[in-house]
Amino acid sequence: MKVKIPCHCGSILDFEYDDEAEINPESAEEIIHGRFMNTICDKCGITLKPEFPVMFTYPAAQMKIFLIPELQRDAFLRGQSPLLSRNPDRFVIGFQELAEKIKILDAGLDDIAVECVKYYILSKIENDIKTENEIIINFEKYENDKLTFCIYGLKKDEAGMLSVDMNFYNMSKEKVKTSIGEEPFKSFLTPPYISIIKIYRDYNKS
Repeated sequence: MKVKIPCHCGSILDFEYDDEAEINPESAEEIIHGRFMNTICDKCGITLKPEFPVMFTYPAAQMKIFLIPELQRDAFLRGQSPLLSRNPDRFVIGFQELAEKIKILDAGLDDIAVECVKYYILSKIENDIKTENEIIINFEKYENDKLTFCIYGLKKDEAGMLSVDMNFYNMSKEKVKTSIGEEPFKSFLTPPYISIIKIYRDYNKS
């Protein structure tokens, strides 16, 4: 696809990207480290990080993942985006969610169960800590039988790390099996878009 994108310096760049791509070790590395789809302005030299809709084929996970640009998040979650007509195994919104999805699947974990773990973490934070900040929880890694999450919003301009053991993940996985058809789990664990954001933010009223 050929498009024109604006730079902060006022220049308009010709930009070309593929609206279908494969997630392989090289592209996964670029996505996780924020380099995928980057381009450099030939006038001022700044690195631009555009986001456009892309259907990713992920052979290692036998999955198709469709990337929704971050700027279209609200329209998508209000059911007002034409991109809803696409039919992937999973939707993700923005490169951060795509990177997280890759980390989860590469670790051999069930992304639905991981999102259930995030729900329990968020519920505990809301019960124990009074904060007006939005809490964002991202899966970071799995090693030594522990899942590590990065949590934003507990303190201004700071991120915290939290690890949970595999027993908690397995408990969440069993909960998914028995309760995915019940609320609140049905609202945020039903594919193709799996995210606690769907119940954490009220897009019907915003």
